This record gives sequence, structure tokens and C-alpha cells, in this order.
Amino acid sequence: MFAGMSSDMVLYFVAVSIAASFFVGNAMNSVLGEQGFGAWGNMIVLLAGFIVGLNVVDVIPFGRVPSAMIIPAAIGVAFAILLLLAMLKRMVRPT
Repeated sequence: MFAGMSSDMVLYFVAVSIAASFFVGNAMNSVLGEQGFGAWGNMIVLLAGFIVGLNVVDVIPFGRVPSAMIIPAAIGVAFAILLLLAMLKRMVRPT
């Protein structure tokens, strides 16, 4: 994924990913409320899910996923992981 990028571009990409995950995590905290993990917890879950999504899309053979769909696919994996963890938290939590 980062093979053709300079080290500065990789650091910019990481910084933008962290900032975006904070703002989206804060928004998801408003949406999920008690079902979520707080602003910082949602941020960490979304960032970790994004990294997992990038690695999953990177493992798929070249040409299966168009280049324009790599980042949206990783974002989708991040939201799916947040959804699964929120559902697991709700199932484990006493009523």
C-alpha cells in the first residue's frame, strides 16, 4: 500500500487518518451514546479497524479491488468492526 510513497507522505497519511478518526469517533459518540465506547474509544476502534481494513484489502490479489475503492473499503471495515463491537457490548451488558 505504501510502497510508492515517500516517508513524508506516509506520515501525512497517518496524521490525516488519526485526525479523521477523532472527528468521526466524536460524531459516533453522539450517535451511539451509552452503546459506544466514548470519543477516544471510538477513535481507537475506528483507527484500528481502518488499519485492519487496509491490510485485508492489501492481501486481496491485485486487480480485484480497484484503486479508487481501497480507502472506502477500509473505512467500511472500520465501521463494521465498530458495529460488531457495539453489538457485542450490548449483548454482554446486563439490561
